[in-house]
Amino acid sequence: MDVAGEKGWNLGRLERYGFKVPAGGALTAEAYRCFIEENNLLEATGKITQSVTIENIEEKETEQKLYLLREKIMNGHFRTSVRDELVANLENTGILDKPLAVRSSVCVGDYGKASFARIHESFLNVRGIDSILYAIKCCYASQIISGQGVSQPVHSTMDLF
Repeated sequence: MDVAGEKGWNLGRLERYGFKVPAGGALTAEAYRCFIEENNLLEATGKITQSVTIENIEEKETEQKLYLLREKIMNGHFRTSVRDELVANLENTGILDKPLAVRSSVCVGDYGKASFARIHESFLNVRGIDSILYAIKCCYASQIISGQGVSQPVHSTMDLF
């Protein structure tokens, strides 16, 4: 679960036990960390997770900080090696130009009073590498939208099915 998130882990288990699972894959938590590092967002994300709480999530200043961080994520770029590996895997699986679902999957389970269900966006019928990369950035940015998503530091993965 630390690498591919709960959804990816469970889909892998289903396939291993003989259930039919659509062709797809997962962008790992390491790819997410690379994206954050490549775009110099490590400090900004760290500050946000340290300073934003459920109590201050609706304050104007907090909303502005979150908006600016989402914009930085959306303007970010992927390392060439990550993009190339994603393209190769999607081509090898035969799904690069097929409609895909791009969803986030956190690498920690729901715990205590914190649930991560339905706080990250999903995108359906995504076609082509540029649209896939855009949808992945949208998923990354969606972590910054909710108080739960920000106040619970997690590492994200992307499921592509």
